[in-house]
Amino acid sequence: MTLTTPVRDTTSQSPAQRHHTPLRRRLTPLAFVGPAVVVLVIMLAYPVGNAIWTSFNYEVATAPGEGEFAGLGNFRNIFGDSDFVGASIRSSLWVLGNLVLQIVLGLVIASVLNQRLRARAVIRSVVIIPWVVPTVVVAIMWRFLLDPSSGPLNDILISTGVVSDPPLWLADTTLAFPMLTLISVWKWTPFVAVILLAGLQSVPDEVREAALIDGASTFQRFRYVIMPHIHTSIAMSSVLTIAYSINNFAGIWLFTRGGPAGSTETLTTLAYRYAFQAFDFGRASAVAVILFAFVFLVSCVYFYLVEGRRR
Repeated sequence: MTLTTPVRDTTSQSPAQRHHTPLRRRLTPLAFVGPAVVVLVIMLAYPVGNAIWTSFNYEVATAPGEGEFAGLGNFRNIFGDSDFVGASIRSSLWVLGNLVLQIVLGLVIASVLNQRLRARAVIRSVVIIPWVVPTVVVAIMWRFLLDPSSGPLNDILISTGVVSDPPLWLADTTLAFPMLTLISVWKWTPFVAVILLAGLQSVPDEVREAALIDGASTFQRFRYVIMPHIHTSIAMSSVLTIAYSINNFAGIWLFTRGGPAGSTETLTTLAYRYAFQAFDFGRASAVAVILFAFVFLVSCVYFYLVEGRRR
């Protein structure tokens, strides 16, 4: 006969019993979480709070009266600035273009990689290379490829008779912005494809086979079998795409610095100009607060639509 020691079920304790739990036991979880909370406060909460406070102050390093409380003055100034209006429109187009192209292409790539291919692991490793390459290296490589005088792309287009004059890809006001969008899509689509591939791999094979036996078309299988399993992955990749697109400073500055003639100026590059060219840290912080509010709103919508409905 084996004797076992009964285990106390602490989850069934009443609030009064839990109230008498020793203080040391109640503080033990805080000891483990505390260091992480301190790091988050130092690395995130303080910079965000400082940026919000700066946006309500007159902070121009080259002008008198620095540090005075300005209220909503900085926000009124930037909303009345034509550069801010133009940068806002281009930022919206930048986010929309990246979002649509990356989700569509990422889903196509994920669907291909989800098939039973030869050397599938090698193909997946090759596809993900653009994402892991640093942005600085990407800028150097693409500036070489798009060079109007010695770039390989223009040599191919001219030798094949597609164009007669070499296009100025990054110096033309009509070509620079679409080209930067395509480069951004080329770099970040593999990341979206990885997220969507994980969602596709969660679809049971027996469900796919049942839909195929029942005579469902390709569109019907995608709409009623695959989509219910990957809608969370699509939502997550959409939120991440919006977040890093709106905050993608290096992907524009390293190529054109907002030019030519401001045709690729977005809110991130405009904030940089406010801060480090005009030394107006108040207006720069106001732009940063607007970007933060936008990303925060998108995140709240994601958690409400996806996580809220799931619960």
